[in-house]
Amino acid sequence: MEGFYRIAAATPRLHLGDPASNVKELVRLAKDAAKDGVSAIVFPELCLTGYTCGDMFFRDELLTAANAATETYAMKTANLPIVSIVGLPVAEGPAIYNAAAIVHGGKIAGIVRKRALPNYGEYYERRQFTPAPADEPLYIFDVRGFRFGVEICEDLWTPVPPSSLMAESGVDVVFNLSASTDFLGKSQKRQSLVEQQSLRLGCAYAMACAGSGESSSDAVYGGCPVIAVEGRTVATGKLFNGAPQIITADVDVAAARHHRRSTSSVYCSHSVPGVHRQLVTLTAKLPTATPSAVSRSPFLDEYGEDRWWRKLLDIQSAGLARRMASAAIGRLVVGVSGGADSALALLGASAALDRLGLERDNLLAVVMPGFGSTKTTQDRAVKLAEAVGADIRVVDIRESCRKHLSDIGHVKGVHDIAYENAQARERTQVLMDIANMESAMVVGTGDLSEIALGWNTYNGDHMSMYQVNASVPKTMVLAALRLIASESKEPLDDLLRRIATAPITPELLPDAAANDSEARLGPYELHDFFLFHYLMDGASTGKLRELARITFVGEYSHEEIDDTLTKFLRRFRAAQYKRNCVPDGPKITLSLSPRADWRMPSDF
Repeated sequence: MEGFYRIAAATPRLHLGDPASNVKELVRLAKDAAKDGVSAIVFPELCLTGYTCGDMFFRDELLTAANAATETYAMKTANLPIVSIVGLPVAEGPAIYNAAAIVHGGKIAGIVRKRALPNYGEYYERRQFTPAPADEPLYIFDVRGFRFGVEICEDLWTPVPPSSLMAESGVDVVFNLSASTDFLGKSQKRQSLVEQQSLRLGCAYAMACAGSGESSSDAVYGGCPVIAVEGRTVATGKLFNGAPQIITADVDVAAARHHRRSTSSVYCSHSVPGVHRQLVTLTAKLPTATPSAVSRSPFLDEYGEDRWWRKLLDIQSAGLARRMASAAIGRLVVGVSGGADSALALLGASAALDRLGLERDNLLAVVMPGFGSTKTTQDRAVKLAEAVGADIRVVDIRESCRKHLSDIGHVKGVHDIAYENAQARERTQVLMDIANMESAMVVGTGDLSEIALGWNTYNGDHMSMYQVNASVPKTMVLAALRLIASESKEPLDDLLRRIATAPITPELLPDAAANDSEARLGPYELHDFFLFHYLMDGASTGKLRELARITFVGEYSHEEIDDTLTKFLRRFRAAQYKRNCVPDGPKITLSLSPRADWRMPSDF
């Protein structure tokens, strides 16, 4: 698929001091990886000899054997469409370097030498090795647009790792050859470093770790490879596994490039004096990968940390409480429809009052029956308001809407966009006027998905004084209600569960079937999927289509996916004029506010 590459980190079975045997192990793993569609694989530090050879590194026979093994590896993998990063000692005159060979197409494309040599605790590398010269350039390897850098173990543990200075060149992956020892807590620290560096650079980071077969005289090597992408571990091996292992990850390098382009701090390294970079071009074509698993709920996957629904309410209530304090307002008005968005907004508003130490009856829940309102949802709205302790007002807007439609010459019985939007605007007028009467603030209920699709009425539910759901997509609204219900008591728990499973509808039309939002727009699950990858990853139309077909195979037909995608793209672009004048609201996931994450012309 466009932009996807499969990378691997391997821990081979080591034969200490025996390069001829080690190269056989490496070739076997490389062939297995190539069969699995891997484009690039990294092996552990000094894997052709073993890391713990001690003063044997001084001996010509070991150095010569390691060099011969590298040539053998290149020859044996010449026909594989894979780039390999292999660890070995390299002798140059009186110096011996701890190095990595980049091998592809039967050739050694480059040698990277270790810069930071640990000389503490169980490490004494400066006894045998010489650090890379200070003026040696940073090598960035480019295989037809797939860019990667290489560093070796301790390089990552330094205050400014070499990979940090590669950022300006836009590396897609950093490969690390490691022989890190393992003691209590060490593997967690190592994984944290990998995650943090991948986050700082906005790329993938793959570390291969030495395992069984190394000497256990003074320490043990656990052999736990790890791959992280932009701050999150996506693959990890087993610690002290004993057997050879390969971990793989499908990396969306096109998405990572998009993130780096939109995050200027990634490229601050250009100002570091004395840093030289050298681009090494490899001409062979690498296979792209088809991801085997893509999250069907990417917002939840990206932002669904531990007890995220509580943190969501904390952000909503903290932002709203701050706005109330700055405006010297102690009361809130929320239009409650009996649907999911207004339910979450009501909970956030309740939490804001609690945060300020105000009584819940300072929350005015306004229920406004319209032409399409059902008794079920109206009753549910009233019961929900009662459950949170709000002051309830019921304002029937049907007569005022009939009068307004008659005044403007609207034809009776025509249920067009004016018929629908008149109700949305009347509700907003009711809320605003009640807020004025009560010295209160109107809390908006619309969610991120509706804002993205323009599924709100301009100067109707589009407008409020603070929009608490503005950064929460529909799928996350529903998930939050279900999780909050699981921690709530009767009757709130049952009400929230019913709301979270009810059809999504604005109830503006007399015909109940015609009100179904997903029947008109397409599934929100698909829209949120497209929205995430469009904004976060900069995915093209073709890529969005292909990702959805992989992720929702057997659930949505190709025709339904294509139709929903077409609607998403058309509506997203057409609705920018609404987003250019949205109310304030807290950023919780992504924001479409022109003051935050997203800016585009209205007539794009």
